[in-house]
Amino acid sequence: MVDQVFALMGWIVGFGTIIGGVITATARFVSKDSTAYDMVFLWDNRYTLEELELK
Repeated sequence: MVDQVFALMGWIVGFGTIIGGVITATARFVSKDSTAYDMVFLWDNRYTLEELELK
């Protein structure tokens, strides 16, 4: 019984680590990609990141 509990905890930690990594990677990709999109298409490179207070 105790072995099953530890096995379940191991699976939960493993899946949590994988899901956390995917969420972190997706958030970084989206934030970098959307900033570049905004600068090119929305602002047409009229302003720098410093002027828009994004850096």
